[in-house]
Amino acid sequence: MTASDVTTGTPATSPSTDRVGLGRLLTFLVTATSSMFAAFQGIQQILIPAQVGAIDPDGKVGSLALLTTLAAIASLIALPTGGAVSDRTRSRFGRRAPWILAMAIVSAALMVVMGVATALPLLAVAYMLLWFTANFYQGAAAAILPDRVPVARRGLASALIGLGTPIGVLVGVNIASRVSQFWGYTTIGLILIAASLLLVVGAPEPSSVGLPRPERAPGGLRTAVPVFFRAFSSRDFTLAFVSRFGFFLSYFTVSGYLYYTLEDYIGVEDLPGRDIAVAVSTLTTVTVLTWVVVATGLGWLADRLDRRKLFCGISSAGLAASLCVPIILPTWTGMLIYAVTSGAFIGTYFAVDLAVMSLVLPDKLNEGRDFGILAVATGLPQILSSVIAGGLITVFGGYTALFAFGAICAVLAGVVIMRIRAIR
Repeated sequence: MTASDVTTGTPATSPSTDRVGLGRLLTFLVTATSSMFAAFQGIQQILIPAQVGAIDPDGKVGSLALLTTLAAIASLIALPTGGAVSDRTRSRFGRRAPWILAMAIVSAALMVVMGVATALPLLAVAYMLLWFTANFYQGAAAAILPDRVPVARRGLASALIGLGTPIGVLVGVNIASRVSQFWGYTTIGLILIAASLLLVVGAPEPSSVGLPRPERAPGGLRTAVPVFFRAFSSRDFTLAFVSRFGFFLSYFTVSGYLYYTLEDYIGVEDLPGRDIAVAVSTLTTVTVLTWVVVATGLGWLADRLDRRKLFCGISSAGLAASLCVPIILPTWTGMLIYAVTSGAFIGTYFAVDLAVMSLVLPDKLNEGRDFGILAVATGLPQILSSVIAGGLITVFGGYTALFAFGAICAVLAGVVIMRIRAIR
């Protein structure tokens, strides 16, 4: 059987019957997703900027851009690799579970190393390795949605899993802003291990021993690369990738420099308590709470209306509008308004985004690989956003350009998503 035989419908061969109820599966998957994003955001929003600023105060913008770029390159490789390797894994514990647990343990160890790093070279190497292992983890974990959730319930599942992002952000930034550097990294790492154990033990994956393996490309590397990226021959898959890329380029260009935006654009004297870390935590908390409130019911509503694409388009336009607020009102009040409005529209997007991704996958035997490739549309913007943001700040002399650029990218993402044909 070739991949073309299974591009539509249900897989010809499935894992043994999944005895775990959907509610139980989603509960543990949301927990694991939350812990993963607690690591990503706690480190990216608080720990790394503060650590780089302490090590290299004069060159912090350029140094942060370099470290973020290196880490994002690692994530770009790891996301589809985690999906593809787990696609081919055959064990009585399933395809995804062994990699989820292994990568959680390695990631936690690397966080401890980062917690004691006092030099940029060591920090850069550990950060790059961590982003590889953590995104390998994400590539394997993301494939659980198309693996184990029925198509009719994917809007609801997408909304619930999507809540793992704001919950993780809330946990990560609050831990990172309120404890020491070492304990910030260490605590987040321990949470990741505990949540991963809960997932693989509490919602065990069916054995993958009897599954057919995805086909291998004949002819070596020359044909393997085109086969690996074959999903881009699907128009809807390509449009979904481009739209996600634009949306996350908008998001990361601004959020990746939130710490320095508050310090240099708003001004420390205008922040509550004149504490940058607490101000970042406050804004993130406001964004997340709005995100959770908005997203909770939207996955169900998108399933009922069968209009997932429309929800993504609305959220992109709304994010663009929210990014204009700090340009018009460059104050702490303006940042609070931005936090509320951006949270609402990001929540709208995340409520349906995973469902949209899962419904444009063209090859059932390689869903982990292709889901990972779509997830690259999250990692690749991180590479570009750090370079673009650094350039906008230094060349154009300020942070206004960050918000303007983000608004343009969000608008383009909304236009592209509306051109997908297979999803309403």
